Amino acid sequence: MNDPGNVVRQLISELRDDMSEAGQELRNRYNWDLQCPVVVIDARSTPKRVVRTSIRGITGAIATSNVIDHPLMRLFLERFREVGADQALDEFMHGPDSKRFSELWEIYNDEAQQQGLAVWSHSDAARFVLKSKKCFEDGQLACVAITSTEERDSHDVLTFSVDACWLT
Repeated sequence: MNDPGNVVRQLISELRDDMSEAGQELRNRYNWDLQCPVVVIDARSTPKRVVRTSIRGITGAIATSNVIDHPLMRLFLERFREVGADQALDEFMHGPDSKRFSELWEIYNDEAQQQGLAVWSHSDAARFVLKSKKCFEDGQLACVAITSTEERDSHDVLTFSVDACWLT
């Protein structure tokens, strides 16, 4: 992955105008609540897409999984990055934890059918909610960027904040 700091700086510079409305809305708020604005940037394709949503809407704006945090799924995803989907899937479907992995895999695929391939977990989303509250207190707009990686069908998720006054 490229240096996350450089990626964030480049995204902010490139998409500042698209983020400004959310920054203005944040500046007009007196208190943090679940309606506070946040920005989601999908930088996996060109043109990059900026979605302004609220804290409450973050799991609707980003495909979120109930099982991606499970240790077995984390191991699978790590192995997937190392050897590719087919080999990793074969190993886990025939490995010592194949029954449990099969159950998780079924849930993961059902989620993907309903909302698209998961980008992060509900735990990740909850941490972002807490981060957004701290950002609000500091006059910062909380942001999430989904970026592509060199590996096919892989991504990175970066969370960061931008000074709301600078955006507007």
